[in-house]
Amino acid sequence: MTTPAAMAFSALTSLTGLLFIFWHTWHYDRWRCLLYSKDNWFRAMMCHILLLSVAGLQVYTWIDVHVLYSEYWIYYPALEKTIVTPYQLYSKTHYNLFKTSLYFITVAWGFLQGVHLEEFLYWGYLIKSINTPGGPQTSWLRSGFFKAWIGLFICSFALLIASVHIENTNLDMIRAYLFCVGSSLSILLAFASVGLCLIFPSFLKNVRRQGANAEVLERLHFFSEMNEIRTACRLVYSICFLIISADAFTAEQRVNKSPFWSDTLYLSGQLGLFCATCLSVVVLLPRNMTSESLPTGNQDVQPIVPYNRPPPEGYSAKQFMELGERLNIGDESKAIGLMTNPRGFEMQVSPPSDNHDDSSSGYSGRTKVNAPFAEVADKTKIARLSDLSGLPSVVQRFKSPFETAEHKIKGPTQVFVTTSHTIAE
Repeated sequence: MTTPAAMAFSALTSLTGLLFIFWHTWHYDRWRCLLYSKDNWFRAMMCHILLLSVAGLQVYTWIDVHVLYSEYWIYYPALEKTIVTPYQLYSKTHYNLFKTSLYFITVAWGFLQGVHLEEFLYWGYLIKSINTPGGPQTSWLRSGFFKAWIGLFICSFALLIASVHIENTNLDMIRAYLFCVGSSLSILLAFASVGLCLIFPSFLKNVRRQGANAEVLERLHFFSEMNEIRTACRLVYSICFLIISADAFTAEQRVNKSPFWSDTLYLSGQLGLFCATCLSVVVLLPRNMTSESLPTGNQDVQPIVPYNRPPPEGYSAKQFMELGERLNIGDESKAIGLMTNPRGFEMQVSPPSDNHDDSSSGYSGRTKVNAPFAEVADKTKIARLSDLSGLPSVVQRFKSPFETAEHKIKGPTQVFVTTSHTIAE
């Protein structure tokens, strides 16, 4: 039986997670991600599922805190020690409250499984899009991965609901069945995430080879690192909860009867769950720190003109060259570190090129670099890589597994003219 202090700690961590979600979504887009619209209904639905998952855990923990502190401890003469009051001695009101709280954790765990399932299957869809010539044939919402997510989500929810109805009166066994089924499903999803961590480096190489821009690559690298940490946290809480629940089915119940091991495993599981949930919020709703740091203004006045920072006072190109060497920035990243304003001022982290013979081509020696897919790269070098397949649009506009809406171009009408030349011998 979990001690009152351990349950109170769980309630405080879940409250912190809930407050963090509200704080992060406010800074993400001022809670607009929680509003349903024609284009972003799926993102809003997934945000609500994640929010309800943490809210359900919050209700479960605080109900149990109230019950455990109300019943508190008793002295058990047969064991000659003080123990947490068993459920058999609960008042009828507290008994019903504790049993009701198990339904809240069931719903919360089911929603959490749905979020992890959606994320894993979305990455399967994204990786398949990269490996398919010509890109994906259908959108995410019309793909087989989305249909599989709906089916698996319903099945996992049904298993969790069924687990709390195996036993009707024994509260300890009801919770044991629930945590055994829930942690088993969580371990399966965590191992699936481990597989994703193993294949993700090759996926990144493929995306880079096909010419993804720096922003997409940065997001993918950020997700890769955060997902590795989050996967470790998911394994921790799944294994801890599985050990506690599996021990309840043994005759000795050595873990559950040990105050140290029961609290240690339960608190470790709660900490792992807290860290994994917070990282999920950061990964699935990533903030754009670059755009947040720029000054705000009316974008309708100059909708196509980018913002260019003025050169800082006392700027020296040598400082940025030394910084580039210290950061070990290679040739493929030279163009990414380039910032040019209308006055020709350039901030770069690599030394300028010694070749000045091509000044008539419109590119300075500093901007002509070995980065064929960079925006400021030498355009003549793209021809030799024209045999590469185009990057699917679903990857070009990648933000997070929640951002699945079709991209729509806003602003003035854009006209594209294509010319071709036919050479007859």
